[in-house]
Amino acid sequence: MGVDACPYCFMTILDARYAAQAVNAQGKAFFYDDPACLLDQLNGWGGPSLSPKEVYLADYLASTRQRPSWLPAEKALLYHNPKVRTPMGSGLLAFADRRALEAHLKERPERAGGRTLTWQEALKEGERRPWVPTDFFPPPPKVP
Repeated sequence: MGVDACPYCFMTILDARYAAQAVNAQGKAFFYDDPACLLDQLNGWGGPSLSPKEVYLADYLASTRQRPSWLPAEKALLYHNPKVRTPMGSGLLAFADRRALEAHLKERPERAGGRTLTWQEALKEGERRPWVPTDFFPPPPKVP
């Protein structure tokens, strides 16, 4: 961590607990600093076109700041709460299962009140609006 730049927002990935990864058909891995960046890129909100062969999310509890513990996105449980601070402000965290999420919320009750989604539900929701809040990307300068 601290070396790879996210292909969506171009930020350096500093905390692996929030990371996501897409692997293309040629086996090249692309690392994202927030699951929202990958969701938005897959939904065409920005970044180069991507058709991943595999998609992984960092398991928030099993990962450390320096080293992710990858979960296949299809098997992860996403938790969304805008009050949770994440690199791009999405409030998305990935967990291995509901029991892990409940243990986290018991330890961090201030994060309660969010909602759970599957990867497919998050992708579908992302078709209507980007996950990365628009205030993270300033508007383009006005041309006279």
